[in-house]
Amino acid sequence: MSKAVKLKEQVVEQPDSVTIPPPADDAPYHHIEPFLHLSEQPLFGANKVLLILNQRINIDLISLCKKCDIIVCADGGANQLYDYFPDEQSRIRYLPSYIVGDFDSLRPQVKSYYESRGCIVVPQSTQYSNDFMKCIYCIQLHYELKNTHWHEMIDTVNGLAELWESIPHSNYEVKLYVLNAIGGRFDQSIQSINQLYILNQSYPNLSLFFITAYDVIFLLKKGQNYVTYESRSVFCKEGIPSCGLLPMGDKCVVLNTFGLKYDVREWTSQMLGKVSSSNSISGEYGFIVNCSDDIVMNIEITK
Repeated sequence: MSKAVKLKEQVVEQPDSVTIPPPADDAPYHHIEPFLHLSEQPLFGANKVLLILNQRINIDLISLCKKCDIIVCADGGANQLYDYFPDEQSRIRYLPSYIVGDFDSLRPQVKSYYESRGCIVVPQSTQYSNDFMKCIYCIQLHYELKNTHWHEMIDTVNGLAELWESIPHSNYEVKLYVLNAIGGRFDQSIQSINQLYILNQSYPNLSLFFITAYDVIFLLKKGQNYVTYESRSVFCKEGIPSCGLLPMGDKCVVLNTFGLKYDVREWTSQMLGKVSSSNSISGEYGFIVNCSDDIVMNIEITK
């Protein structure tokens, strides 16, 4: 990096609370609302899906289920959904629409329980696609081929991918809340981050949010991103929530931010270089990030 470029970089410390106006009307931007699932208001607009992967559930699952149109379980994620509820009265109120995977983890009694109550079980034995990606195909097909029995037409090896590739795509907008993608085995967490980048390129109609007990993780897209919420109190009990801008792709990312505690200007971020971790959010109702390429962001949840 040249000396001239380095001199342009700045870090600007902001007050703990600021109000950031929206981008100008003539400026294109990506509008991201990562905390709609925590709002007390009903969700309208895009299709909303909860995808559960195979780790113990340690968040308030019921409120998230109520915000989503359908629940999809990836293989042993169905075990976790089943085990989350202490009794049958609670369990039967939150049934998955689909269970998808190679079923190397799904307990037979859990499979029978949900199948007998109308859940569509979709076995896919291929090892050239992970259960997360198989669920992505299933979710897309659910909206593209609604009101049909499409799941009865596929083979049990790689039928989801083959059917998806054979039909035209309407690109329905879907907000996808994913539980248990992060945590557990490190290689699986990295694979989940990899999917954030890949799916943004392949299926920009999907808005992915990885939900953990500690934070929400999502992708800021190349260009101007306007991240909004009702107020910080929706996801932060007190103080200012921590956040990170994490360059986990294959390119350097030049950042300009407006509404973080430590705003940056013309700031180059990359692995083996500078990373804005342990930053905080000062914007009371939102903030802006301009980035030269896609970058992962996490925001702390303390509520």
